[in-house]
Amino acid sequence: MEFWLYVVGGFILFAKSLDFFDSKKENLSLKKEVQNFKEDIATLNKEKIEAKAIIDKYQSLFNETLDHLMKESVLLPSLTRWTNKLQEYQDEKIVNHLRRKKRPARKASEEVKIARAKAREYKNEVEVARNSVELYEALAPWITNFTDYSLEDMLSSLREEQERTKSQDDEHDPVSKYLTKLEWQKLTVSERNQLALDRYNNPRRKRSLWRIGIAYERFIGYEFEKQGNKVEYYGAIHGKQDLGIDLVCENEKVIYIVQCKRLSRVKEIPVRENIIAQIYGAAQLYKMRNEVTKSVIPVIVTSYELSEEAKSFAQFLNVRVLSNYELAEYPMIKCNISREADKKIYHLPMDQQYDKVIIGDNEGEFYAATVAEAEEKGFRRAYRWRGSN
Repeated sequence: MEFWLYVVGGFILFAKSLDFFDSKKENLSLKKEVQNFKEDIATLNKEKIEAKAIIDKYQSLFNETLDHLMKESVLLPSLTRWTNKLQEYQDEKIVNHLRRKKRPARKASEEVKIARAKAREYKNEVEVARNSVELYEALAPWITNFTDYSLEDMLSSLREEQERTKSQDDEHDPVSKYLTKLEWQKLTVSERNQLALDRYNNPRRKRSLWRIGIAYERFIGYEFEKQGNKVEYYGAIHGKQDLGIDLVCENEKVIYIVQCKRLSRVKEIPVRENIIAQIYGAAQLYKMRNEVTKSVIPVIVTSYELSEEAKSFAQFLNVRVLSNYELAEYPMIKCNISREADKKIYHLPMDQQYDKVIIGDNEGEFYAATVAEAEEKGFRRAYRWRGSN
């Protein structure tokens, strides 16, 4: 009896051992399948990345082609219309993606649709203007002899001025625009400020017309300040409402209403009589509006010269003229002393409040050539880069 019990028990153990090996074999097979599945997913992800790169490449080519078509379509209005249709189709794809994604952003899609339509409209208007100007210049090349600035120059200046206005509430230090991230991390605050100033003044650095004009106005203002005048940088502060007035320079006896014209010697385009008439009228209006009792004298300062007709206008209207007055190097850091708290604060030319700061109101105020010079006299840069007068 015991013999048969052992036999039966043996058979049971043998059967279980077979099940064990079969189970282990299935586990190994399952692990292999999982590994194969992971490899398939990795391959698909790689192919997805490669496909996206190809799509991005063709998308970039598509956008570049649209830009070229828009710029070259001045004589082919139908081509402009087709270009707009292609751009509209491209924008519609983005809007549909926002609507149909797993978590639809329907409100955002409508906002994007409206914004892109408006952007297409503005872009088209700019390109039509650009192409028209280029066509006129091609048909009548002599026109360029009467314009000191190209359309591209003016558009570039407008963009920079708009960007400056938009970033007025930006909490980032404007110095950071002139430094790399590594330089920002490694340098001290004083070193950062000096390096930014050096790069701001670098003559090889490309500047827009707006920045060149501002630089010339600031230099002329500094020259008037050296002569004992209190200078308001009227044009930089009031913008398009400046009436053609760049500087208001005042001393005990007289107020000078100044317009600065930095013109190209290469093109030999002089200041014309309309500019003389404008600054004369602006000076009279300023005197009337501000009920000024002092003598008010209109002044034109230019890096070139006046036309013969403009000289006659200036002589008849008693407009003073400083011609061939070139931009030169000068100390640009404004070291200002606050009236309220007797705080010594210096302002760099890229700081927002720079043009509003008046130097000479208080004893001890001056222009410094370097950050080290300002700091040695006890001045520090304004907190939040805004400053105060």
